[in-house]
Amino acid sequence: MFKYVHDEADRRAVELIVSQQVFLRSYIAPSGIPPQALEVLRAGFDATMTDAQFLADADKLRIDIAPLSGARVQELVQKLYATPKDVVARAQRLITP
Repeated sequence: MFKYVHDEADRRAVELIVSQQVFLRSYIAPSGIPPQALEVLRAGFDATMTDAQFLADADKLRIDIAPLSGARVQELVQKLYATPKDVVARAQRLITP
């Protein structure tokens, strides 16, 4: 996709727009959650995503399972929040009809 975007500023704006697609069905905990509780929630989620019965049920229902770890999602959120304001403004202009 990025082979068609030659301008660096446009590439960064398009990357911002597209990167938000990873949050299809996110599970979000409140800010300030104790680290131990967050660890337990993430471990439970990760275990569910590899559970044979869960995956078999999802397959029967034709539901694609393509999870990202909580740490990876948090990394992406931090990257999005750190996006410079000029890139955000450019992305808004690109998606405005």
